[in-house]
Amino acid sequence: MKRKPSDFELLSRLWPFVKAERRWLWAVAVLTPIGVALGLWQPLLLRSAIDEHIAVNRFDGLGTVAASYVALIALSFSARALAQYGLSLVGLKGLTRLRTAIFEHVTSQGQRFFDKRTTGALMTRTTNDVEAVYESLAMGAVGLVTDALTIVGTLIAMLLLDWKLTLVACSVAPFIIGVVEIFRRQIRKWSVVIRASLSKVNGFFAERIHGMTVVQLYGAEQKTRDAFQALGFEYADAYRRSNWWDAGLYAIMDGMSAFAIGAMLYYGAGQTLSPESGVTLGLLVAFVDYLGKAFVPIREFSGNVATLQRSTAALDRVFDLLDTHEAITPGHVVLESAKGDVRFNKVSFRYSEDRPDVLKEIDLQINAGEVVAIVGATGSGKTTIGKLILRMYDGYRGSLTIDGHELRLVSLDSLRRQVTVVHQDSFLFDGTLAENIGLFSPEISRAQIEQAATSAQLDAFVASLPDGLDHRVTERGANLSAGQRQLLSIARAIVRDAPFVVLDEATANVDSETEKAIDAAVSELFAHKTVVVIAHRLSTVTRADRIVVLHQGRIVEQGRHDELVAKGGRYKLLVETGFSI
Repeated sequence: MKRKPSDFELLSRLWPFVKAERRWLWAVAVLTPIGVALGLWQPLLLRSAIDEHIAVNRFDGLGTVAASYVALIALSFSARALAQYGLSLVGLKGLTRLRTAIFEHVTSQGQRFFDKRTTGALMTRTTNDVEAVYESLAMGAVGLVTDALTIVGTLIAMLLLDWKLTLVACSVAPFIIGVVEIFRRQIRKWSVVIRASLSKVNGFFAERIHGMTVVQLYGAEQKTRDAFQALGFEYADAYRRSNWWDAGLYAIMDGMSAFAIGAMLYYGAGQTLSPESGVTLGLLVAFVDYLGKAFVPIREFSGNVATLQRSTAALDRVFDLLDTHEAITPGHVVLESAKGDVRFNKVSFRYSEDRPDVLKEIDLQINAGEVVAIVGATGSGKTTIGKLILRMYDGYRGSLTIDGHELRLVSLDSLRRQVTVVHQDSFLFDGTLAENIGLFSPEISRAQIEQAATSAQLDAFVASLPDGLDHRVTERGANLSAGQRQLLSIARAIVRDAPFVVLDEATANVDSETEKAIDAAVSELFAHKTVVVIAHRLSTVTRADRIVVLHQGRIVEQGRHDELVAKGGRYKLLVETGFSI
């Protein structure tokens, strides 16, 4: 079982993200103890004012003591405020770097990584959990350090003034240490549950919002609301339990503070009657002030512990994500200008170790300039072939080469410059038509985008818009028709002019006019390229140079349309059933 990292180990891993702000960290390291020391000096002035002036009716110099007391308060406040500002600045910049690192890490992962995780869970790690990390930097960690310095400094000052009174005041210390440790463990435990529950809430919300059309069409609104409410109550219950332990620790600390002050006053009052004891009224007042200064951070210690435990729980989840590596193995072979010769030699593949093979010993040669259509029933493995060519997954067995280079040795950047794809589900971003075609790439000119739109048969649609290619596309292309989204996806592939194309045809039903436009756009895309078509439409299959028929992960037939129909095998059955593949 994987060992849980300690709080210190988790916090120490933040150093790479904040070390650029080391000057501010040095300032915080200097200003924090200065602020604490100035605060600890104040009770000594109270003692002096009472014993040397008020108790003996000597008011000369009392004004100087009072002015010094006010000055110490102002200086202590200024030092602590500047330290807190500096730490907040360090925290915000460190948070930005950490969030960027998470995004870079996530975007570098392979498809398996995303198969195992919901969008909501990843959003929680990048937003809520990182925000909790900021709390540990700007509040929890520095609060604990300041509290520790205050408690230790107060203890030293009290010991120097009167060790007997100090021992009486500290009689509850063993009990406090035990209670804090018990409560700290419980707060950490429930903080982990809180982060996990919040991840479920965010994941459920994101998924249902994306699928709201289906929810509403099937009348599942109430069930969805009930399920979301149940997740919300699960999160609230975890927070309630955490708050119970937090509040309990605060109440116990408050009670111990009152008990310690009462015990110290009971003992000290008797000592004031004996002049040789050295206990004076001013000393008792100073001790009461010191105990107040010590127990305020002890009381706040519970809050800082709760904050730090929530933060370290979030840190644990963040670094667990950063420690997860399911990226595609980087290759070293650079494809400068691919021809498009692809060879599958006894290739088998499964999506995970606990699942059966999707492809079973595939032998397939795709020649440069050839259009190969891959057909088969749902689950036959045709889409998987396209994913392997694009290196969306590693872990295939056998040999898969492009232009004679083993695919797992080819660098991803060079491969994806040479291979482009038209997805079955055309994902569109919130932006203009031009931005969606060029995918926000500065290397693609406006003229290239316009030419790609024309080649993809989008020119008539673009001309009908008052702002043309600058027309705004809403999230996921909701303000476009299915056919328009398909054509836009084809334009996106055309503008890159890659020599190898993987076309995962959309299954959406479109009108005959749009179908003609799509066929014309596909013909433009096919020109002088090697094309692998994951085929769903008969019109595209019939124009292929070769059709490969898959069944249960194996190639069962190959040939042209007429040959395969005449053969009367699996392909003919697919055609006769309406080509619902």
